[in-house]
This record gives sequence, structure tokens and C-alpha cells, in this order.
Amino acid sequence: MQCVRSLMRSLIFLSLLPISLAKAADKPVLIGGDTNPLSVTRIHDRVNYMVSLNFNNGKIAQQWRSIDCKQGKAQLLYRDLLNEEGFTKARYYGNSYLRYAPAQDDKQMTAEEIRRVCQLPIEDIRWERLSATSTTGMTALVDINSIQRIGDILSVRMGYDLADIIWEPPYDAPLELKIEHYLYNCKTHRGEAVAAMNFDSEGRVTDSLITADISRRKSSFNINTQLAQRFEQLCQLPAGKTFTAEGHFVPAANKPASTLMGPSMPDLSNNNPQWLNKSPLSAAIERQAQSLIKPWALPRFKQIRYTEVSALGKVKVQLDAQPNGYIRKLEDYGIWTVQRLTLANQLQLKFTMSISSGSTLLNKLQTDLRFPLVTGQRFQAQWDNIDSDKKVTASTLRCDVTGGGDAQSIAPEFSGKYLSVKCHTTNKGQTGSSDKLAWLQDLNVFVPVAMKVGNKPESQIKLENVNVIR
Repeated sequence: MQCVRSLMRSLIFLSLLPISLAKAADKPVLIGGDTNPLSVTRIHDRVNYMVSLNFNNGKIAQQWRSIDCKQGKAQLLYRDLLNEEGFTKARYYGNSYLRYAPAQDDKQMTAEEIRRVCQLPIEDIRWERLSATSTTGMTALVDINSIQRIGDILSVRMGYDLADIIWEPPYDAPLELKIEHYLYNCKTHRGEAVAAMNFDSEGRVTDSLITADISRRKSSFNINTQLAQRFEQLCQLPAGKTFTAEGHFVPAANKPASTLMGPSMPDLSNNNPQWLNKSPLSAAIERQAQSLIKPWALPRFKQIRYTEVSALGKVKVQLDAQPNGYIRKLEDYGIWTVQRLTLANQLQLKFTMSISSGSTLLNKLQTDLRFPLVTGQRFQAQWDNIDSDKKVTASTLRCDVTGGGDAQSIAPEFSGKYLSVKCHTTNKGQTGSSDKLAWLQDLNVFVPVAMKVGNKPESQIKLENVNVIR
């Protein structure tokens, strides 16, 4: 691997740069890090690279970074957490778990450090077109500035330009340009891909395969006859000779979004109803749910927002009343969001997550729940949920309506009285849970007061940042 060692010598400075991710983490402690030379790319004024991070607990992460040399700006793209075998087990785009989010500004990298990176001898990518654009809008390319032969080893980056912006699973990361880095032995006529990177319109890496991940995916990068012939042609390229094919290629600006390969996961921002609306409830469930809420449980508000604060952390909640009387609920956990369509913020009718392309629907319901609630009332429910894979999950609920009090004791923004409701829930295959709820009679909605999972201690829930729009 003489080629790799040669690349490392020219990029050795990158491994000495301060690693800002370490400064943001209290535990575990960073004990070392180095830049992978196969990750380094320069597209005009932007340099991308990946730093491997070693921690004192034996864990390893890979942090992808980007430098805008024109604006003197550093950004953190995403980080992969690796398992013991070196495979990615989790990815974070900023605080977003398993889903693409825009690059985050790296405020800890100094102007001098940025300047030194931009002065490194990293050649800008220069594309040569290898063939005409296909009917699907893909253009095969080769970066002529990446072509190196050291001994028998050919190092070269192949490119694939897309006419449209697509969003590639599993992270819904935007993709306009794909680069694959190959090492090919001109003597044995064998080679392999050592890095694969996706880029957006700004030249930032949005997704990648490298180190153990790309080794595991070898079958996705088989060198076919056409590619092998191209590598053999490059192996015969005389020293100092510039490779030419179908002419210089410049990617188009302002590409349109693909109408065929858009995001596969829902956009739940601001409690957007669009995704759940794609999955209608059955007519029988619709009739049953409507009969439960009309007329005594129709919500008496337009929107309620609050933050649930408990020993388990903080969750931002937004409740939006719908014209049909249901309540659409958005739960923001920071690294992902959850959306539910509910009856009175209690019985779940639909469910989806920001990191899943599927949804879950209420499929069957038996209950003696009746409104208006009164002290001493007991009710139960048994239901089946069915997900996008047709898997059915059975659940049960038992509740007791006890005393109540002044709603302002729960939050000053609430008015009127509330009833205390104690419930125990079981879900097939999961630990049972108990909840204490308050039924706010002025608003016709349940809000949480306390929760208990399994044998763990009960956790009180405090509602903060409450806002009610009537």
C-alpha cells in the first residue's frame, strides 16, 4: 500500500489539528485521533476529511468535517460510532440520530487552523467525462487529478454526477455527486474500493463508507469488465501524461429535486400532518373513535405546548386540535421526534417517528371509556396496533378516575378543575407501565403528572414552558 503511505505523508498535518469534538465531551475522554487520508477531498474552495477518534474507554468514533476556504468557515458534518469490529453502529448528524441534518458550525476551530488546512497541497477535483449522460441522468466521471501510480498500485477516484437531487437511504441524506476511491493492482489486475462518499450541492460529504464499513460492502463495489478495462487504460498512462476521454465536465448548478427519489422518512417539523394523513384509519375504527369523543371530549383549544421535565429528561410536546376532534401530538426528544394522532392525548390512533419510513395504526379496539369523566369511574381498553410490516401488537389499559383539584396547581397557564386518573398499561413484549394523568376539564385533554415503568421508582413529571392557544 505504498500509495496510501504517500498520501499520508502529504496530509500528515491534518492529524495534528485540534479535535473540537473532544472539547465538547466530558465523558469518555479523547486520547488520540488521526485523519484518514482516503477521506480527504477538495472541491473548489471546500476541503472535506474524516478524523478517527480514540477514547479512553476503548470506543472509536469517526468525525467528518468540512472547511470552506473561501469564507474561512469550519463545519462538523456527522459522526459515526463504531462497534468492536469497526462497523458503524450509530450515526449522528449534530444531535439528529440516524437521520440527515444540515452541517453544524465548528466554532472551536481557529482561523489560523482553518488557514493552514486550506494551504495544504490538496488538489482540486477535476472531472473528465467518461461517457454520455445516461437516460436516468447519471454521468460517469474520473478525477484526473487523483490518478496516481506508485509501483504496481493505481489510485484513482471515479465520480457519478446526478442530474437531480436525490435523498439516499438509510439517512435521507441529499446526494448530487457520488465519489468512489479505488486502489487497483496493475500487475495482478485486481482491486477494490477503499472509500465511497456522497456530496451535496455545496461539495459537503453527506454520507460515506470507509474503513470496515466499505470492506463489509465489497459486493456493492465489484469491478466489472468495463471498469477493469478503464483501470487497465490508466495503468498504461505514461508518466506526466494527462488522461483525456470525452472532455472536461462541470456539474450543473441549482439542480432540481428528484420526483422519484425524495425523502423516505417523514418531515414532522411543526407537527406537520402530511405523513400520518397518508395512512387512513379503517372506517370501523373511525366511527368508533368519533363516537367516543363527540360531543363530550372535543378539545377546547387550538394548540397547547409544554415541556415535560422528569428524572428521564426533557421532552418538548406540541398538541394541535384537529377539526374532527382528534389531537395531533408531536414529541421532540432532541435526537428524534415522534408524532401521534390521539383521542384526548390518551388513546393512540396513529404513530410515526422521524427516523422511520413506516407508521402504526389502531386496528382493533374494545373499551368502555365514556365521557364526560366523573370521580369514581373505571374504564378499560384492549386494542391491537398494526405497523407497516403488518405486525400486530396487543395492548391493554386499565384506569381509575379519582379525586381532582385546581388545574393551576399543575401549571399556572391552566384554568378550571382537573380529575386525577391512574392508569396501568401493558404492551405485548414490553415492560408494563403506570401513569398518573390529569384530565383538564376546561380544555378536554389529558396531561401527564407522573410515570412508572416496571419496578423502577415513580418519576414525577413537571410541565414547564406551558402555552395555551384557545
